[in-house]
Amino acid sequence: MLLLNIVIEWKTNVGSAHTFGRAKCGFFVDRLYNFSGTSKPDPTIDVEYMKTLHQTCSQGGKPSTLINLDQATPDAFDNYYYKNLQNNRGLLQTDQELFSTSSIDTVSIVNRFANNQSDFFDTFAQSMIKLGNIRPLTGSTGEIRADCKRVN
Repeated sequence: MLLLNIVIEWKTNVGSAHTFGRAKCGFFVDRLYNFSGTSKPDPTIDVEYMKTLHQTCSQGGKPSTLINLDQATPDAFDNYYYKNLQNNRGLLQTDQELFSTSSIDTVSIVNRFANNQSDFFDTFAQSMIKLGNIRPLTGSTGEIRADCKRVN
């Protein structure tokens, strides 16, 4: 149960970070044209949103082209990230999975935060305090990664 709480805490903060910012087309273009090697788009993407994404991230286009993580309010810290997920408008697959995978506990969190921005703000603040109190491993028990996605 502790691990589940840590994962939910982490996903809450990761999702919150995606309420604004941008991603390069190269990070998600397979989702638009060849999802999981099917030569088809990810079926969880809203059709109208897909059209918008195709205009910006064409097949064979520049992978460095940037697109907003949140199309509705790209420069605001708000709960539209969660509303976008409810409408199948999560840009990154890992984000959309927070809502589109019915067997995981994050669906209720997405619904809760999409429906109550004050709750989202309060929970985010509490999560940041908890994460700030985590003591990282140091010395021979820890590792500072050159690339956060890979073990050195």
